This record gives sequence, C-alpha cells and structure tokens, in this order.
Amino acid sequence: MVAALSRFALTALVWLFAAMAGVRAETLAARLTPDVMEVVFPGAGRLGAEGGSPPAAPVFVGDAVAGYVFSTLDILAAPGYSSIPFDVIAGVSIDGRVTGAKVIYHREPYVMGDKVRQPLLDTFLRRHEGALAIGANTRMTPPDFVAGATVSARAMRAAIFDAARLVLRARVSRPDIKVPTLDVDGYRILSWEQLLAGGSIVQRRVLSSDVTALLRAAGAENGKLDVTPVVAGDVYIEFATGLFTPAIIGRNLLGGRAYDDYMQTIGRNGPIIVVASRGPYDFLGYERYKAATGNKFDRLRLVQEDRVAEFTNSDYQRLGTGGPSGGIRSFDHAALFGIPRGFQFDPLKPWRLEVLVHSGSDDGKKTIALPLDYVLPAGHVLTPPAEPVAPWVEAWRDARPQVAVLGAALAVLTLILAFQARLSRSRRAHRFTRDGFLLFTLVWIGWIAGAQLSIVNVANYMLAPFHGYGAGFYLAEPLIVMIAAYTIVSLLLLGRGVFCGWLCPFGALQELLARVARAFGLPQWNPPPALQERLWLGKYVSAAIVLGLAFVSLDMAVTASEVEPFKTAITSHFTRALPYVLYAGALVFAGLFTERAYCRFMCPLGGVLALLDRLHLLDLLRRRPECGNPCSLCERSCPVKAIRPSGEIVMAECFQCLDCQVEYYDDRRCPPLARARKLGERAALAGSAAK
Repeated sequence: MVAALSRFALTALVWLFAAMAGVRAETLAARLTPDVMEVVFPGAGRLGAEGGSPPAAPVFVGDAVAGYVFSTLDILAAPGYSSIPFDVIAGVSIDGRVTGAKVIYHREPYVMGDKVRQPLLDTFLRRHEGALAIGANTRMTPPDFVAGATVSARAMRAAIFDAARLVLRARVSRPDIKVPTLDVDGYRILSWEQLLAGGSIVQRRVLSSDVTALLRAAGAENGKLDVTPVVAGDVYIEFATGLFTPAIIGRNLLGGRAYDDYMQTIGRNGPIIVVASRGPYDFLGYERYKAATGNKFDRLRLVQEDRVAEFTNSDYQRLGTGGPSGGIRSFDHAALFGIPRGFQFDPLKPWRLEVLVHSGSDDGKKTIALPLDYVLPAGHVLTPPAEPVAPWVEAWRDARPQVAVLGAALAVLTLILAFQARLSRSRRAHRFTRDGFLLFTLVWIGWIAGAQLSIVNVANYMLAPFHGYGAGFYLAEPLIVMIAAYTIVSLLLLGRGVFCGWLCPFGALQELLARVARAFGLPQWNPPPALQERLWLGKYVSAAIVLGLAFVSLDMAVTASEVEPFKTAITSHFTRALPYVLYAGALVFAGLFTERAYCRFMCPLGGVLALLDRLHLLDLLRRRPECGNPCSLCERSCPVKAIRPSGEIVMAECFQCLDCQVEYYDDRRCPPLARARKLGERAALAGSAAK
C-alpha cells in the first residue's frame, strides 16, 4: 500500500510541474493610498504619472521633483521566504536617500497574520528612512529585529535598495566616480558648532603658561615669549583651521556669494584652507612684509606626510573679522591660503597646520610648533558606489557565530552516528547523549536559532528553478542550508531518521515530553501493526497535498503548510493566534500518549523524507537471526513501533534513536547474549571448580 501511494505521489508531482501561478498587482497609483503615501514619502506635494523603465512615479514638492515612489514587485518581483514575490512600496529622494517603505502584500509564512512579527516588520522598514540607496550605510537595524522572520526582512530591505538604485540611475544624472574624490559641490546648511562637531573645522586653545613650558623644554632658558599676553597665564592663542574648498564648509563659513567669489579667484589654482585665530599671538606675524625673506609667513606652515609647505603673501587672502555673530568672523584674524604651487597636496589625506611660536631675542630665538591635525570627514568625499552585498552573503556574515555552533553540533552528531555501536553498549551513556542532544536541538536549534526545517523549504527549493531564482535564493538561510545539506547527505547514507530523530526541534519536543509522560505513568497507546501501516500513509498524503498545491497556487500551499505546527510551537513560541496554538497544543498533547504521533502519521516533511529513505545506502542498525523469532525485545522497546513482528526494521519509519541497539548489546536483556553470558559464566565456574 505504501509503495503504491509513493508511486502515485511521485506521478502527481511530475504532472503538477507544468502548472505555475503568478502574482498580479493593481497599478501603482491604485496601491498608493493616502496612508501608504504618508509613510513612503512624507511631506509630498503631488504625485506624477507612473512611467519609465524601471517604472516609478515622480513626487513633486512645489514645482520641483523631490524624488520617486516605486514598487519592488513591479521592478524586481523579488521573492521572500515563501518564494512568493512580495510588494513593498518605497520612496527615494533625488539625493539618493530612502524616504520610507511599507509592505502592502506578502505571503511570508512566519509574518502573515502574526500579531507580533507584522508590526515588527513594519517598524523595521520604517527605520530605513534616510538610508542611502547608493553608498554605504551604518547603524541600520539588523534583519533579526524581526525575530523568526530574518530572511523575509533581509529580502525586503535588499529589494528596496536594489529597486531604488535602478530608479535613480535611470532618472538622475550622477558623476561617474571611479576613485575617491573631493566633494566640492555637495551642500547643506550647517552651523559653526555643527562644523566643529563634525570635524569639518578643527580648533585648539593654548595657554601662555603652556607655551612658556614648551619653550623652556626647547632650550629657551627664560621661556620669554615673543608676544607678551595681557594677563599672565591667560590664553596665548586660540586657532582654527579646515579645508575651505568643499561648498559644505566654505559656503557655511562665508555665505554663498563670498564663497563663489573666492573660489573663482584663488580656488581655480587648487585647494584652499582657512585659518583663524584670536588672542595676543596671531598667525600673521610681520615677516610677510619683508621682500628680503620672500614675504613668507614665519608663524605658519602646513605639513602632510613628510612634506612641508610654507606660505607667502601670494597665497594669502585676508577675511574680514570682528563681526558680532559667531563663526569664523568672530575671530581676531582670519584668512584663506591657497596651497603653494609645486606642493603635492592631497586633500583626502590627513594634514597638519602648525603655528610657530618664537622666544624672545635674549633666549636665542628658539621656535616651537603648536600642531593642529586635520582629517577630512568622510561625508565630504565622493566614493565609487559600493557594490551591494548580496542578501545571502550578508546573512552568512551576520550568522557566523550561529554557523560555528551548528557546525560543531553537526560534527558531534556525526561522531555519535559513526560510533553508535560503541555508544549503544552503555545504556546510561546512550540515554545521557540522546537526551542532551535532543535538548540542544529543541532549545538552541529550535527556540533560539529558529532553524526548523519545514515542508515550506522543500517547496521553495523545488520551485526556485522554475521561477529563475539563482543560487542566492538557496543560500539565504545559513542554518537551514546547513541542516538541509546534512539531511540530504545523511538521508542518502543512513535514511530518514537522522533528521527526524536528531535534528527536528518539534520532534525533539515530542520525544522529551513523552519521556516525562512515561515517568509520570501516563498510559501509552500504539495502534496495532495493521492499523499503524495505514496511519503511516497520512504523512505521504499531506506531503502530496502541500507540494502539489505549491505548483498550482502558492497561496494555497502556504495555507496547507499550516498542517505543520512548527511555526507555532517552535518559531513563534506559541505566541500566534488561538486556533494555531490550540492545534499545536493538541498535537503535543497527543504525543504524550502516543510517542511522536505527529511525526509518524501526519508530518508532510517526514513524508518526503520517508519517500526518499528508500535510496539510503547503509544499514548500520544491527540485527541477529533470533530477532523477531523467537525474540521480540527490540520490537517492544522501539518507542515508535518501527520494527515489525518479524524483526525487520522499517527504515522509512525509524528515527535512529538507537534504543533497539542498546537492547541488541545488552547481555542481560538480549536473549542470545544473555544465554551466551550464562554459558560463559558456567564454564568459568566449572573451570574454577576443576582447579
């Protein structure tokens, strides 16, 4: 009967490969309700007509285009965890920042209808407002913010940025940046305090007492100052500097008209720096008036790497100071300096301004340097657009600790299976190892990592080639990929039982609870062999239904996959709607009286694995000729009744718990071994008596 149903299921699946379902959507304008628009582009004036390639609708503020709104479904049709393309409507401004995003359609099984995860997903998408569509972003909310639906969240975020980049590249002309370049034109209003806080301008204050100490350390015995402060110990000089050339610095320092004038006169020859000071000592000095010394500034120099630039009057442009407002005009002295010709200055590299202070003449004219280091903020540099990190690469990078833990666990499981004969010789060691690993599977793999393999994964992997999804789709969930790969290999080598018996969190939950139930003396029921073989067919039927529907209607398949309680009991920790919780609770309750009842009779994933179990190559579970006739010890000890009265192990129903192997090696319970042990003991006694 099982074989006949297996052939029927395979035939049905092959027939259903021809039927595929698509996702249809209304026009973008029909989906852009006022509520959605308020989220995706706050403050928008009016919306233009959708058009272009890729399709998007311009958003106007006044008469100017402020950005565009678009649908990820219309541009990418990117799939989520369920392999059904979702629809996120988002906005992007002209300067390349995401203005907002909202998912309006999805069939993500761990989010749909979930009162906890759906709001988390909405919040996750909203938190990307202001993120750069082109360029690097820092401190973004990680996808695991939507706990248990990381794949869905990561896929939606990637689709927003990918679609936004496509929309902008088709509509907004941008410089083709090949190497990091100074951003001369970028501008937004910043105050003097903001320029200081962001590092666009740097500033230093030096006391006269500090200068005296430095001069004495340099060999000036008296430490006499060239310029004497009004009050001893007061500020000797407070000076500031920065790169003036970027508009975001220069325009905010002087205003637009003055900035344009200076850039047209001295800026055409190269970068410009700004210097300002207040206090009794200034950076100007008097040597600049002396033609004999080349009109050099003897109190100022610029250092970059091992090169030194000295300024002359021809590099200098005075700025008016003494204004009532703050900023650069509030200093006593301020000036612009063009970089001297021939000096190889790189504005993107760190440089240092040094104010030189000289001692009095009776100290032998000692000179010290008061340095002020400057590093151009990264925001003033245009960089080549960063290649977007593929979602699957990001997923593996973020999951490195979990990958290491699961890798170690799979290595331990491999050792358990490889040395199962030795382990089974000790009932206590077997029980400790078995229960310990099941507890790890339930708590860490299931409840903490959420790596519950599901029939949904099987459906996704089967459908992906027909939707044209690449390798990234298969690699999107690192832990699921690892478990799936291990399951495939172990299925071909040993059979279905490796995953179902050791790596399935819901299976572990059932088995551990069943052990507790037996400890409390709850009655146990198992169907007679004939009825059991009919009940086994249930998992094949559920597998055929779910996978069949996946090729006809993905929505129907997602609904049918709710036959699995995994989402409720494992991923959601029983926090879903009441009907789901009652259903999962009923299955768990049934497992208290019939061990792994769901796994044996209903699980569609178990049905797929049991169907493929017939391909396994190795049979490591030992049997003797006496098994089944006359001995039925292993049959009685098998908790899931996968051993027929004949002694044959039905591998498609075996969970590799090794209970039968513990009996097989127990020379006090296994009749052939017990008989051999007793004969040996008698022989030993007879030998001792003869002596």
